[in-house]
Amino acid sequence: MSGPVNRFQNQLLEHLPVAFCSCDTEGNITEFNHHATDLWGSEPGASARFHGAARLLDVKGKLLSQEQSPIACALRTRKPQRNTELMIERPDSRRITVLSNAAPQFDADGNLIGAMEVFHDITERRYVEEARRVADRLAASARVANQVAQQIKKPLGSLTSLLDILRKETSLSAEARSYTELIQQELSRFDRIAKEIVHLSMAA
Repeated sequence: MSGPVNRFQNQLLEHLPVAFCSCDTEGNITEFNHHATDLWGSEPGASARFHGAARLLDVKGKLLSQEQSPIACALRTRKPQRNTELMIERPDSRRITVLSNAAPQFDADGNLIGAMEVFHDITERRYVEEARRVADRLAASARVANQVAQQIKKPLGSLTSLLDILRKETSLSAEARSYTELIQQELSRFDRIAKEIVHLSMAA
């Protein structure tokens, strides 16, 4: 009976829609499916323990030891390790973000016999979430930039009106009029800056 049962179990593991692996109480890998090797980038070697990844890292990129992997923690604590976000580094140096769920396995008498782990590739989801965060930050920056531009334009308009009145004064000396031209140039420069800020905020 053991042969057909094992074949059925292997077929079931291969048809799981997620990556799966299991290990014995020493951490030696006992089962894994093709989804797992796809994520790892290769089949685990004979000396591999707990998982078949070339390297395992936390979400901040810190290297984790084999004993720090969720499946090892499940063995050590005899408690499930749920929804642990990790990065798997493949042999080609590509990093994949996964969500891991690991749990200890017990026999009918309650003896610990190993642990199993399933993990989902959430790399694309993380890319989308990061793109959304960047877009939100850009939108917030655009709103602030637009507010700054509006605050700049208000006094610019008042100063331009006052300068027009001053330039119409017939008693101004030639030197004073030259200063009004310099002021007009600076006001025009600030006006262009304000318009560029508004344009950039709209583009963002």
